Parts: sequence; structure tokens; C-alpha cells
Amino acid sequence: MSLRQQQKQHTRSKIKAIAKQAFLSQGIAATSTRYLSQQAGIAVGTLFVHFPDKLALVKDIFFDEMDVALRSGAQAQSHCVSPIEYLSQMAQVLFHFYDEYAEFTREVLLDSVVTGGFHTNQIAIISEGIVKRFQQVGVDEKTAHIFAENMVANYWFVLLESVPKGQLGQAAMGRLKTLNLPFEISYQNAAKKAQ
Repeated sequence: MSLRQQQKQHTRSKIKAIAKQAFLSQGIAATSTRYLSQQAGIAVGTLFVHFPDKLALVKDIFFDEMDVALRSGAQAQSHCVSPIEYLSQMAQVLFHFYDEYAEFTREVLLDSVVTGGFHTNQIAIISEGIVKRFQQVGVDEKTAHIFAENMVANYWFVLLESVPKGQLGQAAMGRLKTLNLPFEISYQNAAKKAQ
């Protein structure tokens, strides 16, 4: 890596570190790009060279932190067979992260829902995991997809209901499990038949 590239990477990292601290302490809306550039010792234009707008900076920080949380959560997860356990474990990691970064979550989720961004892709992967678990106990593909779509719809419902309140803890997890109880029963019945 050339010296110029190293300097660019250093400036970008410095902006992100300053922005993360400012966003968490002052709030995203209350933190101006002018303030961030002053704290980083750069011109406002330089900030925009690295991040075209404040939302791009928010997203970059959010995704870095989410990656750390998901990797940590994946290492801590126990092996699960049931689709409801799988969704619950994934939701537990994500809900905790969303609570910890509540303002970031509101900004990024709104953008993601509107533009079909990261969260839509993330949910598609989780849905595939649910379908796979149903199929492993003999549920046909069409029914497994219907079950997964409904379980994911319940996840979205709980998420979108709880994010504005900043409450994605145990109450949200309990609500998700309750909403998905019929699918857990369907899974258990299919598993019994498969034995």
C-alpha cells in the first residue's frame, strides 16, 4: 500500500472514530459534518471525499459494529435444529445490537427498508436457514417457504414495533417467540413424524 493510500485510510478511520463517539454522545442529528471535520482536523470537503453524506458515514460505522456483534454472537450461539431456536438466536444478537445502537438503527433501518438494502438481504439469508430446518424434518418446500415467510413477517413486526421505543430486549424476544409458537408446534409435529 502506498503512502498516499495509507494516509487516506488513516483519515477515513479517524473520521469514523470521531463520528462514532460524537454520534453516541451527542446524537446523529445533533452532530454536524462541520463539527466532525473540525474534530478530525480536515476540511468539510475532505470529509465528503470519504463519505458522500452523513448517512453514508452512519451506515459505515453501523455495519462495522454489526459485523463485530454478529461474529461474536455466532461464536457464542449453541447449535440449534429448530427454526424457532435459530430465528430466536439470530434475533437475540440483532435485537441487542439494535438496542445498543438505537439511533443508528433507526437511521439505517429506515434507509434499508425504503431502498431494499442490507436488512432485506440479511432477512433473506435467515429465511433460507428457516426453510432448511423445516425441510430437514420432511416439510415440503412450498410449506417450508410459507412458514419462513410468516416467521420473518413476525420478526419484522416485532422489530418495527420495538425500534421506535428503543426496546428490543427480552420483551421483544418473548413476543417473537409467542408469535412464532404455531410454527414451532408445526416443526415439532413434523419432527415426530420423521422419526
